[in-house]
Amino acid sequence: MDGPQGDRQEVPEAEHRLLITNGLSLRRDSVLNMNRGKGLLSPSLLLSALFLLVAMSVSPSRADVEPGRTDGSENSEYGTGGYRMLRLHGEYYLEGYYGAAAVDIEPDDTPNVSRTDLMGGINAGYMIEDYLAFQIGYGHIAGDTSADLFSMGMWQSMNRAPFNYLFGIDAEIYSPDGGSSKFGIAPGVGAELILNESLQVGLRFQHDFIFSDENISINRFSARLQYNF
Repeated sequence: MDGPQGDRQEVPEAEHRLLITNGLSLRRDSVLNMNRGKGLLSPSLLLSALFLLVAMSVSPSRADVEPGRTDGSENSEYGTGGYRMLRLHGEYYLEGYYGAAAVDIEPDDTPNVSRTDLMGGINAGYMIEDYLAFQIGYGHIAGDTSADLFSMGMWQSMNRAPFNYLFGIDAEIYSPDGGSSKFGIAPGVGAELILNESLQVGLRFQHDFIFSDENISINRFSARLQYNF
């Protein structure tokens, strides 16, 4: 149609086509944006991010690690912090000692004999637990009451670092020079100073009950040096 009326009809048709074109463009852009969003929130990407967060939260940094922690495996805390001087089960040790032995002999038909002589010896032991040890040893009493002592016993320790208190008992063979061997038991107590993880020094007292017709008893006082392997 010619004239102003025909022009008014063409204008709305042009605007309609423009609206349709813009609507298609907006829809396409929205679809593209949704696809991009789906790519950003894909399951594999989410799992990767979750794994990364968990790994960062679980693995401690170097600055967070402190010595002396007690939340690890059994015995992992020993050797650090407050357990630096504690002995562990499974250790072997050697112990040398030197001191004096007062030997009392009470024969039935003769006066009592009481002498004090020097003595020394060595023990080798194994820590069954961190508080319990099995040991075997050899000792020698010199002088007029010369005798050999062969012992085997159990010793229990109570650690109060830097000190260690000992309680134990030995079964022993008392073998005097020029006489027959006799069986005896020797309970004892002691105290040690823990110098480091390998060395301990201390004092010990033992009283030996020798089963004999002569009523033999021995009081032993000794200074000791122990080395832990």
